[in-house]
Amino acid sequence: MTNVPAYLKSASLFFDFDSTIVSGEAIDELAQIALANAPDRAARVATIHAITNAGMEGSMAIDESLRQRLDMLEIRAHMLAPLVARLHEQISPSLLRHGALLKNMRDQIWIISSGFHEWIDPVVSALGLRVDHVNANRLLANAQGILRLDPTSHCATVGSKARAAAVLCCAPPRIMIGDGMTDFEVRRDGACDYFAAWTESVVRPAVVANADIVAPHFEGLLSALAECLT
Repeated sequence: MTNVPAYLKSASLFFDFDSTIVSGEAIDELAQIALANAPDRAARVATIHAITNAGMEGSMAIDESLRQRLDMLEIRAHMLAPLVARLHEQISPSLLRHGALLKNMRDQIWIISSGFHEWIDPVVSALGLRVDHVNANRLLANAQGILRLDPTSHCATVGSKARAAAVLCCAPPRIMIGDGMTDFEVRRDGACDYFAAWTESVVRPAVVANADIVAPHFEGLLSALAECLT
């Protein structure tokens, strides 16, 4: 078992999911599945990808980004298993390299995402992390069996990631790790002590410009935290 470094033993790590724990964006991947037989698949997938980027870069509010993308898809339950299979193959390589350390820190790690439990939980579980430490949204089937955003979800509105982090009452230092402006907002709103821009999968200049730490991979994150916390 990999020992937790001394500088991390009291730390709380808040991870984003899309383009952080996994290298891709789950809704973009889901679009490939849901639109498999659509004649205009390529154009619609490209539009969804652009909306995803707008939300992550801060030019579109996260609630509007979610609404627009979900409105373009007819998501059904049978699509979730192939999506989860894709995401298992996209776990960020540097996290896989440090799987033993992550498992040893599982009580100190939370996932805070504007994504959905339906596909986040299985991936988190495969990494040996705690599913009960996932803060995300849920899907709810309507009368036609189409999955939509459950209106009781807590991570689907502007500022919701910061609110989710704040109510955890975790021990400092608290570090938010992610690729998007919604992750920086956790730091901006005072719900964490450091924001690490995760750039292993994608580099968003506006996000990097607001980061305390730039982490090109998990090794880079550990090195930067060693400097900050010791």
